Amino acid sequence: MKAILRYTAITATGIIGFLLLFVAISVAPVDRTPARELESYQAMMVRMDTINIELPSAQKGFSVGFGKVNITPGHPMATAGYGKRKGRPYHVVHDSIYIRSLVIDNGAQRVAIVSADLLIMPPAVTEVLKGKLPAIGFSLNNTYLGATHSHNSIGHWGEGVTKFIYGPYEDSVVQFIADAIVTSIRQAAAVLLPSTLKSGAIAIPGAVENRLMDGGNEDPFLRAIEVHRADSSKLVLMTYAAHATCLSQGTLELSRDYPGMLVDELESRDYQFAMFMAGGVGSHKGSAPGDDWSCMAWMSEQISRDFLDYRQTFRELADTTIGMSRIPLALGDPQVKFSRDWKVRAWVFRSAFGEYDPFLTVLRIGDVVMLGTPCDFSGEFNASLDSAANAEGLQAMVTSFNGGYIGYLTPGKYYDTDHYETRLMNWYAPGTGDYVKECLEKLMIAVSDTR
Repeated sequence: MKAILRYTAITATGIIGFLLLFVAISVAPVDRTPARELESYQAMMVRMDTINIELPSAQKGFSVGFGKVNITPGHPMATAGYGKRKGRPYHVVHDSIYIRSLVIDNGAQRVAIVSADLLIMPPAVTEVLKGKLPAIGFSLNNTYLGATHSHNSIGHWGEGVTKFIYGPYEDSVVQFIADAIVTSIRQAAAVLLPSTLKSGAIAIPGAVENRLMDGGNEDPFLRAIEVHRADSSKLVLMTYAAHATCLSQGTLELSRDYPGMLVDELESRDYQFAMFMAGGVGSHKGSAPGDDWSCMAWMSEQISRDFLDYRQTFRELADTTIGMSRIPLALGDPQVKFSRDWKVRAWVFRSAFGEYDPFLTVLRIGDVVMLGTPCDFSGEFNASLDSAANAEGLQAMVTSFNGGYIGYLTPGKYYDTDHYETRLMNWYAPGTGDYVKECLEKLMIAVSDTR
């Protein structure tokens, strides 16, 4: 008996010692050094001040083509969007999911704009695209990526601990998504027609609200580019800030959420092709009075009605300039908080989630500047970005999920707010969101040089 007790005591002591050691090397106090005081900020500012984005003179007017590929699986798969589902598969297809692409050409430059009916554009897919896009004459340097941010689409594309919440990583799924993107771009490039582009922003304040802070700033604008092609067909690309979370975590049906219903509504009306990309969805949610399917219908009806009523205010793009660039984003070490004052160390985070190089994307089309961010970018930043764009004679169109992912970027004043966005999902130094906003403002100046 004494031997058993001694063995038990030694084992318990060993386990406790191991746990204490693990905590000591994996947990640390939160470092509140602002992002603008880090070496990464200084390095990024040097990079931004010396950036040279090519904006070659257009050889002709715009030509635009479009493509769409169905990526609905042939069998149920894990859903990605709500951690509490723990990768549970959907049990029925409510509506199919797609990859949609626009290709825009002006004789001097050709770019593709891609939106996936996924939670994000997975970084693993972006990595695979590096090798696949050159076969069709494209690269990541002229392919602008985004997603609708549906929380009821497929998973299996995340590595590390994400397998416990979005389903285990399956390379076949990543390859499948990447192949669909390539196919949709190829389709779009094959049907280019001379086109006129118009753009504008329509305020739809009743369909969105700030979910981070009562009374917080909101971005109410539906931003859109409308395409009129030589064959009389019309296309439209839209962004909006409301999270695609109409469907609750208990609704295990494959769906594009309200962006899908919105796209379908417009394609049943005046448009041969419609496409949605999540805008600055950080801090923002839809304000529909109901849940699930009624929420989807309400959001789609509100947005489509106001868009159709006010699209006549759109103005033709002033010139046919096209220019695009991807800029590596310098960041300090990640520090994921599990309480106000405590974080997991960077090595734990990297071991759990892997490591991809984040980047910012800028695409100028005429006097519209699309700004792609690797995150849930807070819509609270958009008013400032709109002002900066207007000062350059441009219109800003910010999108989230550009093919990298670094969590949520929210205003630094909320860093210690006890909320999902600002604690568990705010992965970098205080003020990182403000720092990225500054970089986006510099990118707008960089692409305004031909004006």
